[in-house]
Amino acid sequence: MKERRLEALFLRYVRDGLSDAEETELLQLWLDPDLASRRAQILNGFYDQLPENRDMSAKEADLVFERIVQKQPRLDRLPAKTGWAVWRRAAVAASLLLALGVGGYFFLFNKESRRSKEITQTSLQGDIIAPERNRAAITLANGQTIYLDSASNGSLTMQGNVKLVKLDEGKIAYEAGGDSSGELSYNTLSNPRGSRVIDVTLADGTRVWLNAGSSINYPVAFTGSERKILVEGEAYFEVAHDIRKPFIVSKGETIIKVLGTHFNVNAYDDETDTRITLLQGAVQVANRQYAAVIKPGEQAIVKAGKIDVAAGADLEQVMSWKEGYFRMKGTDLGSLMRQVARWYDVQVEYENGIPAARFGGLINREVSLPDMLKALEQYGIYSRFDKGKIIVQ
Repeated sequence: MKERRLEALFLRYVRDGLSDAEETELLQLWLDPDLASRRAQILNGFYDQLPENRDMSAKEADLVFERIVQKQPRLDRLPAKTGWAVWRRAAVAASLLLALGVGGYFFLFNKESRRSKEITQTSLQGDIIAPERNRAAITLANGQTIYLDSASNGSLTMQGNVKLVKLDEGKIAYEAGGDSSGELSYNTLSNPRGSRVIDVTLADGTRVWLNAGSSINYPVAFTGSERKILVEGEAYFEVAHDIRKPFIVSKGETIIKVLGTHFNVNAYDDETDTRITLLQGAVQVANRQYAAVIKPGEQAIVKAGKIDVAAGADLEQVMSWKEGYFRMKGTDLGSLMRQVARWYDVQVEYENGIPAARFGGLINREVSLPDMLKALEQYGIYSRFDKGKIIVQ
């Protein structure tokens, strides 16, 4: 029967992988109209056959498979990670279906997490979609504000010998020309909640990506003995190497000092800590009391003035915002909903405290807010939406 064949193909894909011909057959069966009303039951049968001794922990195993986007996740752009081969095969299987725009379901290895609940289903008025454009703005040293979504490509302004240019795909860059010596002049790049990620190249060649609800304050030209900027929210840096001018990122009393490296800073005010994750090079993280040097793959966690260093940071999860995903591995509901609130520019309230739920999986950020909340229902998290606010029941 078709149902049994579909179950068998899914199971083989997770365990061993499929040939090209079998992958094609899997897609054809999933699209078969005769199976449309049976998909949920078919997947339930699939869950029951999964091996108990699979190569991953229970938390790692919760892979989300939802009808989220008509776009294949860019898993090939993320670094491979030892011990995740089975997880990634299942993710690719999901991505193949999602690439065809197929209506899907939660794909949960941990079947026990799917609990029924007598409660009002999620209800949204209107369809709040993912951000379609970048709404970032630059405040110049003279107080003028340039709104990037309405600015045309090309030169936006001159500040001394530095030209500010808007490039294709919403990117911006500072192009230094001639002698840039003189008094420091600062700009502020603000990327509000509900805005796509913005990519800026500073005058020294350093590239910075800003997440929604984030900002950086930086010199138009780096004329002194150091390159110092201030950050709020979350940013990823690819620092241009200059041994003569250390690059310094500050958030409150926390100072990150580098020469040339790639690292991510998560420093939102509504988070309980600041996290600096190193992908390449070396950085020093310090405040008035403590200091630590972190290596690639490590994460410095700054909380209540103390600095702890954690080895083996999950780089895929840390960088998922830049790659266009909500990637979850044991993520608690409070943390996930704070990300959701910034991305869709909404508020979140809890009627009975924050449910003690944790999540795993991968969700493309192109999904609309109704689809995102429908996905959470599969974990027993229900909500309603009223006047720009998600109310979790």
